Amino acid sequence: MGTPRLRRFVSLRMSLACLAISLTLNLALLLVVERRQQATIVRQMEKRSETIAANLAAVSMKSLLTYNFVTLEQDAEKIAQVRDVLYAIILDRDSRVAVYSGHDEKQGIVLPDAVSQRAAQATAPLMQHVPRAQGDAEHYDIAVPVFVPGTSEKWGTVRVGLSLEEMYQQIAQTRLQVLLLSVLGVVSSFVVAAFLTSQARLAANGR
Repeated sequence: MGTPRLRRFVSLRMSLACLAISLTLNLALLLVVERRQQATIVRQMEKRSETIAANLAAVSMKSLLTYNFVTLEQDAEKIAQVRDVLYAIILDRDSRVAVYSGHDEKQGIVLPDAVSQRAAQATAPLMQHVPRAQGDAEHYDIAVPVFVPGTSEKWGTVRVGLSLEEMYQQIAQTRLQVLLLSVLGVVSSFVVAAFLTSQARLAANGR
């Protein structure tokens, strides 16, 4: 009499052990996938930010060197219309605002905030993460210094602000997909465990 019960008990324990192992492996795998996907999305956003700022620097170099402020303003406003771009700023050789998209009143001033100061002093491309503040969205500020061709003389700086809202939306979508896969894995594991347990019981009762 005790043998069938013992067999069922052992079978149940084995099923639960298999279920626990399956759940652990599934969750670990999905966690790795989610982290890699998130890292890929962040890298793509950073690369896009750098590309936009570098393109503006290349386009505006000639106008900056010749003090063609009309063309500089046109270039900045055009970049500011690109998706997710919050602002485009071009500083002159004295770190004063030559162009600030949508803010003509700031022309000729030195921006005093810490992000602007670091951007103005940059001698190589600089990306800064700017957290959400009152009235400002969380974004990347990318500064690209402009040099006189063939020299090390810095003639100005180009800055672009790129919103991170779309990046976080993509990360949230990825996390949701991973969560759905996790739930599906858990349900599948329970179904398999229940099936194995029922089969074990049938076999034990048959004996």
